[in-house]
Amino acid sequence: MYTPRVPTRVHSRIAPHGPSGLILAALAASAGAPRFAAAADDDLLIELHYKPVPNAQIALWIEDKDGKVVQDVLVTQATGKLGIGNRPGVWNFVGSWRAPYGPRVSVLPIWAHRRAHPYPKVVFFDDDDGDELSLGWHENSSSNETYYCRPLTQDEQDVIAVDTMTCPSPNVFSTDKGRFEQGSTSPYPPRNDIIEQDPDFDSPDVVKFAEVNDLDAVTAATPPGNRNEFITASIPAALAVRGPLTAWIEINVEADENAAFSFDRDNDHFVDTRLPGYGVEYLGQPSVVYKLEFDPRTEAFTSTSEYAGYADWDGKTGALHPPDDTISRDNGSGADRLQLYSLNGATFRFGVYAYGADGTDTGEDGWGTCRGGTLPMIEDLSLEGMSFDKVRVHYTIPTTQPPGFELAKLRVYLLTGDEELTPDRLSAAYERSFGAAEIAAPGERGHVDVDQLWGNYTYQMGVTYEDKCATESALDTASITTAPQKFQQVDSFCFLATAAYGAAWVTQVHALRWFRDAILKTSPMGSDIVRFYYAYSPPLARVIHHQPLLRGMVRVVVQPVADLAGGLHGPRG
Repeated sequence: MYTPRVPTRVHSRIAPHGPSGLILAALAASAGAPRFAAAADDDLLIELHYKPVPNAQIALWIEDKDGKVVQDVLVTQATGKLGIGNRPGVWNFVGSWRAPYGPRVSVLPIWAHRRAHPYPKVVFFDDDDGDELSLGWHENSSSNETYYCRPLTQDEQDVIAVDTMTCPSPNVFSTDKGRFEQGSTSPYPPRNDIIEQDPDFDSPDVVKFAEVNDLDAVTAATPPGNRNEFITASIPAALAVRGPLTAWIEINVEADENAAFSFDRDNDHFVDTRLPGYGVEYLGQPSVVYKLEFDPRTEAFTSTSEYAGYADWDGKTGALHPPDDTISRDNGSGADRLQLYSLNGATFRFGVYAYGADGTDTGEDGWGTCRGGTLPMIEDLSLEGMSFDKVRVHYTIPTTQPPGFELAKLRVYLLTGDEELTPDRLSAAYERSFGAAEIAAPGERGHVDVDQLWGNYTYQMGVTYEDKCATESALDTASITTAPQKFQQVDSFCFLATAAYGAAWVTQVHALRWFRDAILKTSPMGSDIVRFYYAYSPPLARVIHHQPLLRGMVRVVVQPVADLAGGLHGPRG
């Protein structure tokens, strides 16, 4: 019989859904709430099975017989933790890998709208006219960034996406974290990974973002893709007796175009005319959903290979459009974002196994094998810097395990800064997961590589592992500072140049920064010039920030120096 246990991150029970008119009530919804909710003795266990493609955004939830969302099971962290559905900017901004602006309202709109749980809408904190249409003109309200990268050109995106998967250094890029727009709402939560508010640059609303976001217990890393995923959830018995339930899964992948949903970068997306070379297109086929009706009181496996419908391509509503020929069905596209696979004699794309009211299934048919238990902590955790953007995590999984233990996943949590990563700070940490094939067996010394890091940053890392029933071990932690990135430039912004060219990361500003460090700062007179510049250029930068004529005049003066600096500096590494 299944033994109730303290469930892990996907065992959230009834998710809090506030009345649609009480926006500010959400501010305290998750304050002080435990990260994981414990299962009651009469809860009913279910398993949810699926196999997504890589780079997918996913939501799993349960609805009652009246179509009301009664339980969130899982949402991937870009949506649930990093707030891509509710962030500053125009919704159809061109994007790029880990770009910070433009709310992706089309990411999971059916899940978002069916939850009927509005959040305050996030807009740019910079109130100057026209800034909502910009990718990089927010230095007046930008603070240090912990996750996002500056926008990329198409050439940069091509290199990063297929090669390094490393962000350009954030040392020359900060972000406008935004503010709440009075009276406006979004069906998506804001990001909840911001630990500190910078009073000089951030809105006071920033400290409320995590309070509003109520999805800590169900947010998980994006699956690597092309592998079977298995999640458990506890259904309260009081909910089960109200009639059959329906399990839903929504899945989306950016830039998944086909003949019916074909988009153009310049005509269908918003391109910043002041920085036209930055940003790449992201629109494609809308998200698709699969759903299954089941009774958690009855032991049974239910599955489907047919999707139930698709969302609005622009995410404007939660409408569910019936299947038709506009959605692709193969090659990992459209409805094939959930892949067809076989398990325990069944072939399906989405499956739900219910243990039933007595939970006495023997597991002889492959289903119903979760029996609870606790897992001991990782042993001998150590971190090894492999390069400026990669850390090797060494670990040993203990050999003493509960009966029937089957290793399924290793999780690595990351948080920047010097403060230790403790369980109560996990809600702000980013997450990487590794499947069974990538993990050493219990008792064997193993390692995984965590990449896509920043150079010269201190990372707090926490490691746990899970069995196949999603029981998670206690957290073990260590810290490491990555090596400096070769050739990276670190220092303050060139204020006037940034205002004139639009962003601190464009080529001319990089060249001028090098000229300042390599030429001016090496002489007493040059150092005096630099001090004068930093004393008086910020207010001037604010003046020219939105004056095209003044920006053009500054570029006329600065460009010869930038050209000279670029020639002396040569190509940047």
